[in-house]
Amino acid sequence: MGVELDGQYFLTDPALTPRLAHLRRHHPVDLAQLGHPDVVLISHLHLDHLHPASLRLLADRLTDGATIVVPSGAAGEVEGLTGADVLETRVGDELRFGATTVRTVPAAHSDSRGPHRRVRADAVGYVMSGPSGSVYFPGDTDLFDGMRELGDVDLALLPIAGWGRKLGPGHLDAQRAVEATRRVDPTRVVPIHWGTYSPQSWRRGQPEWSIRPPVEFAAALERDGLGDRLDILAPTAGRLVLPTSPEVAP
Repeated sequence: MGVELDGQYFLTDPALTPRLAHLRRHHPVDLAQLGHPDVVLISHLHLDHLHPASLRLLADRLTDGATIVVPSGAAGEVEGLTGADVLETRVGDELRFGATTVRTVPAAHSDSRGPHRRVRADAVGYVMSGPSGSVYFPGDTDLFDGMRELGDVDLALLPIAGWGRKLGPGHLDAQRAVEATRRVDPTRVVPIHWGTYSPQSWRRGQPEWSIRPPVEFAAALERDGLGDRLDILAPTAGRLVLPTSPEVAP
């Protein structure tokens, strides 16, 4: 997900390749459309969020002086992949990029890289704030009480699904994302982490279960009286400009 805010272009957890381990991508990424990020924000160690091959694809697309921000303990996983500066961060840190401040906030998610790796780094989220507004990107997370303490959020990018039929611990589904919306209380909410990848299969086309979550999320928001806050960005869309809000790209 890309966010343009007050002259800075942030790219979050890039997963850009046609294949990602056992997953296949349903909508190819146009690197030209992706633009030239100034800052790449990595939320946690899992392969679908910290993906070395995707970061290598960005090596020639990052702006001069670009920075990759990773949770404390994760720098070794990304150093040398792009040529950009790598900066580690912890919950409570505030980083400045031009007119924009990036605040590192908690996330309720696994801190491991994978079953055969010893690397550990606490999962985090980010709140990007500038004169034009504020954007909350949680990475992968479950509900946590601190969501009520993030401050004013103009746009929340909330994960509502995963890359399979079932979600493990540390994730939001469409229903729990409604509770996250209540806690964060954003002006606008865009559902993410759906409809892009799914496990490889002999069946043709995209599985129906992978495109159902935003419909369920929209219906649940409507039942809770929050439907007017929703913007759905299709995986194939270009950029979405929300009224009085930052510009967003998938």
